[in-house]
Amino acid sequence: MSPKEEPPVENKNEEKKQETIEEKITNPETDNKRVSRIDNFLKNSSHPIICLFTILFKLLSLLSFILLDKLTDKKSVIYLVTILFASADFWVTKNLSGRLLVGLRWWNEVKENGEEVWIFESKNEKKEATSDKSVFWICLYFTPIIWLILIILNIGSPARFIIGIICFIFTGTNLYGYFKCSKDQQNKLKNFGGKLAVDAIKKSAKKGLEVASEQQ
Repeated sequence: MSPKEEPPVENKNEEKKQETIEEKITNPETDNKRVSRIDNFLKNSSHPIICLFTILFKLLSLLSFILLDKLTDKKSVIYLVTILFASADFWVTKNLSGRLLVGLRWWNEVKENGEEVWIFESKNEKKEATSDKSVFWICLYFTPIIWLILIILNIGSPARFIIGIICFIFTGTNLYGYFKCSKDQQNKLKNFGGKLAVDAIKKSAKKGLEVASEQQ
């Protein structure tokens, strides 16, 4: 009897690839997880559209600053688009996102004597953890950090450096205003600082005891 001929190795590899592709296409688990996450977000969010715009304008300003330089040589257009998106983000965050997502407001007024006064309102602050609150504070904390990194990376380019500073001021002003409004965030920072201090004391005390025992 003649031995059975085995199929070539290349054909086996192609069959395996086709099987894995079919599994990915036919396996709905990944898609179901994504859908369930979106459903949970929408259920826990009172203002999903405001959340979307809170994220959208931040992304658009960052992407404009990073990517438009590679798509066009017109620097003025790049900087104008970036500033416009950053301004829109500042307005949405200050006038809509803070009030609707976390129940906070801040604004400044100029008195008759020319003195500028900042006013912080937190009587309607939302304490419970929601999707709205998470989106708001994550965006508010991380966006200035990203702009600060971009500023450092563009120190050698005066124009981009200045645009980065302007966008950082926009996002940093909102962060400062809402942090001053939020007693919850201030308490969290105090608790975090207190925890760090306690941990430092414990470590120093432990080291002191170890040194004392070694000397004995």
